[in-house]
Amino acid sequence: MPPASSTILERLITAYRRGEHLVLVFDYDGTLTPLVAHPRLAQLDPALRDVLARLVATPRVAVGVVSGRGLDDLIGMVGLEGLSYGGSTGLELELAGERRIPTEALESRALLDALRAAVEICLAAYPGAWVEKKPFGFTVHYRQLARDRIKPLRAEMAALLEPHAGGLHVLDGPMAIEVVPAIEQDKGTALRAIVTHGDDEPATVLFAGDAANDAPALAVAAEWGGIALGVGPEPPAEAAYRLPDPATLAELLVALAKALTAAGSSARTDPPP
Repeated sequence: MPPASSTILERLITAYRRGEHLVLVFDYDGTLTPLVAHPRLAQLDPALRDVLARLVATPRVAVGVVSGRGLDDLIGMVGLEGLSYGGSTGLELELAGERRIPTEALESRALLDALRAAVEICLAAYPGAWVEKKPFGFTVHYRQLARDRIKPLRAEMAALLEPHAGGLHVLDGPMAIEVVPAIEQDKGTALRAIVTHGDDEPATVLFAGDAANDAPALAVAAEWGGIALGVGPEPPAEAAYRLPDPATLAELLVALAKALTAAGSSARTDPPP
């Protein structure tokens, strides 16, 4: 196990044994699953899904997934109940079965739909690039675009979006450009909502992510004295800990689930003082 994994595991288990709650929140693409050519191919490993289910079932442990994907898409990909979910980079939330969508997001749809249509026309000149439609925004993917066409594409997208800069947030992702409404909600506000929605008890918070849109949530985790965990070769600077890839994160979660089970068993069998 890498040193960072061992350190994180020790911090989480120590906090749990002190009686604290654990709030474990993850990005999806590039964090729980490897980055792939097309978002629909980013299937969650069944073994990791089982580990997440074990964590969800553990007392004093809350689990969430926050993604740039639309909320329904994200829930379908994870396929687990009992989690908190944040879709559309935090604009859509589902907490304990209750959905929250800001009015401003609903009002932004007309502009975003018009821009997406214009972008799709532009992309006809860039074979291999395509647009992923989302409930409140869109993402331009160019992973399969010829390398010498990436810079012209980014320049054309910037020129197209710049007149609407006041109403948009444009975020860089791994070989992608994400466009969402300029609403003061992001993965950081989603993480705050997930943590504060739970029991008002001391908690150690972990957020893991790999891309620029994860930076606000990593900053919130660090602000609360929690674990800001970057995954992959180039995680945001806000990450205090780093793991090389989703597979290493999965190994950490397997070890954590086992250790929490052991800690719970020990607490049940230890005689009272």
